[in-house]
Amino acid sequence: MTGYLGIGYEFAAELTYPIPEGTSSGLLNASSEVFGVLFTLTGGDILDAHGDMATNCTMTALLLTGLGMTTLIEGKALKRQAALAVKCAHAPLEKEQLQTTQA
Repeated sequence: MTGYLGIGYEFAAELTYPIPEGTSSGLLNASSEVFGVLFTLTGGDILDAHGDMATNCTMTALLLTGLGMTTLIEGKALKRQAALAVKCAHAPLEKEQLQTTQA
């Protein structure tokens, strides 16, 4: 799961483009801590009440739910890449305008 964090942070930065990247990664860190504590406590209770198989199945179901939610995010929502593409598309135009005004 640690390998997924870097991808998740980059994806969150893309989805929340006008907001600074530090803000979105800070919120992700805080939510991962909260959910980590909740899942650990809940997993301990399930382990005590129902055993290890039920605990592993519950955690697997939660991970699959998160994977499903991640796959439902549309790629069209990547605003930072779109803004950068627009900026790069206008960059040659600006160079041409500078050259014509200087000549």
